[in-house]
Parts: sequence; structure tokens; C-alpha cells
Amino acid sequence: MRLIADECSSKHVMEEIKQRIKDRYHSQEKFARTLGASRKTLNRILNHGTDIDTLFRICQMLEIRRISIE
Repeated sequence: MRLIADECSSKHVMEEIKQRIKDRYHSQEKFARTLGASRKTLNRILNHGTDIDTLFRICQMLEIRRISIE
């Protein structure tokens, strides 16, 4: 099992989110359902970061407690 740090840099946060989704939900499809979104919507958020409110919610769901902005 991979250890996950509580802190992510802004450069790596999307990669960290994707890895946590894979580790905990096994697919973006399953995570999207839990989030209440389609996989397509989740993919747009993860690849473009356009919905900040949902991105914060995703971080909470995945227990990402801190993100440092570089």
C-alpha cells in the first residue's frame, strides 16, 4: 500500500487526486458516482480545474488536508 502525505503542492495536486481516486475507488467512474457527477464531468474538473468548489469537495472526500501553492 502506498503512503500518502497530508500535504500536496499545487504542481502535483491533480496527480495526487487521481492516484487517491484509483487507490480508494478503483476507478474514476465509481468515484464520480459517489460524488454525484458523471465521469465526463469529473474528468473535466480533474483535467481543467474549472470548478473550484467541486475541487475542494473532492479534496475533502479524499482527505487531502493541505495544498501548498507554489
